Amino acid sequence: MANVHSHVDDTAMNWTPERMLSRLDGDTELATQLAAIFIDEYPRMMERLRGAVAAGSADEVRRAAHALKGSVSNFVDNGPTATALELETMGRNGQLEGTPAMLDRLEQEIVALTVCLQDFQSKGTGSAGGS
Repeated sequence: MANVHSHVDDTAMNWTPERMLSRLDGDTELATQLAAIFIDEYPRMMERLRGAVAAGSADEVRRAAHALKGSVSNFVDNGPTATALELETMGRNGQLEGTPAMLDRLEQEIVALTVCLQDFQSKGTGSAGGS
């Protein structure tokens, strides 16, 4: 389990408001909107992926992981983005062995990222823009 927590810690450590804003050309309003949309949408995306894993549907695992990867990649290149890519690849290859553990890892990484995004929102964005 320590390895999973290491991935979660890495996710939280690798995301920063500055990195997100640099991805978005400093657009603080867009960053806030993207964070809010992700926080609202990721539970449904995870539920779709959980259902696909439980059903053993390789194609649906691929599609659900791909959608989640696209959404989370607005914020980080590694961590949950890389894990979602691994799940997408597993689905594409029809290799579903290990997907439940990978799904657990992804969920923990996304929760860690979401905590960071919620903190970003709660602190306001006035000081991050306009410099």
